[in-house]
Formats: sequence, C-alpha cells, structure tokens
Amino acid sequence: MIPPFSVPVYEPLPYALSGLSFTQLPMYTQHYLLDIAKLVPPHAHKVNSILDEHSIISLALYISLTRNDIALVNLRYETIVMARDLERGIPRQAGVQWHLAAQNKRLQTVLDTLLPEREIIFNEFMIKFDALVWLDQEGRENYTPEDWQRYRNVLLKPILDHTSEQLVARDEYVRNLPVINGYYYQAPSLPY
Repeated sequence: MIPPFSVPVYEPLPYALSGLSFTQLPMYTQHYLLDIAKLVPPHAHKVNSILDEHSIISLALYISLTRNDIALVNLRYETIVMARDLERGIPRQAGVQWHLAAQNKRLQTVLDTLLPEREIIFNEFMIKFDALVWLDQEGRENYTPEDWQRYRNVLLKPILDHTSEQLVARDEYVRNLPVINGYYYQAPSLPY
C-alpha cells in the first residue's frame, strides 16, 4: 500500500501593506504595479483589471508549480518502487548500500532543491498578490490592518487550496498508472 501523500504547506507572511502609500511600498511591489501589471498612474485601473490580474498571476502560479509538482511526485514514486523492490528482495543495482545512497540523494533533492524552489515560487506570487490586495481599496477605505489580513486570507485560501489539490491530483494520476516491470506505463494518445 502506498502511504498517503503529504502535501507541503505554504504559510505566507502576514499582510504588511495596509496603510502604506504607493511610495512607501517595497520597490519590487512598486515595480510590479507600475511596470508589469500597469495598474497605477499613469496607467488607469478598474476593478475588472485587478480581477484580470488576479487570474493572470494565479494561472502563472499554477504553471510555475507544475514542473515542481511533477518532480516531487516522480521522486516519491521512485522511492516507493525502490522500497517495494527491497521488500521483495529484488535489488536492481549493487545492493542495499546503493539503494540507501539513492534514497538519500532523492531526499536531498527534495529538501535542498524542490521545496526551496516551491517556496520561492510562492513568495514571488505573494509579492504580486499582496500588491493587488493593496490596490483593491475601493469600498475598503476604513479597513484596519486586521481587516486587510482577513480580506487577503479570504482571497488567498482558494488559490492555496487549489495548488495543494493540483499536487494531490498529479500524485493520484501517477498512482493509478499501470506498473509494468517497475515502470509506470501510460498508453499513447490516439491521433483522433
């Protein structure tokens, strides 16, 4: 039986932009709003443009995480296949020492590369996301910092939930692929 997948949880920093003027925002936030999203003067913005930009950065987040998700899932299943082989007494290579070294290498890849990369992807997304929350002040002029934090959390929760669901779905997809001689097999797509 394959153990349940443990999804890495991203914990964003608290919302820190409430009450700041544009010139008080961090430079990377100003750069994003002015030069990339073009949502501050001299460019005009509307509520729809903020919503559109939310969609753009959310989609970019999902796409950026795809390669990371695939690598995490692949390493997980390489580990599971290798553990099954050892249980059955069918070492593919030299022996137990080789297997332990391969397991350590996979673990190091996850801890030293994939999880930090995932954190960077989320952090870059949060810079943009918080900038859009800061910009979306219409009807919220009297919000306290706590109100802004709650507002941001309400907007953010479905996005973070979707990233976790996406990773779990990818894991389930691979888990349901048929295994032939220790390799996952996916039937080729038909051209019609």
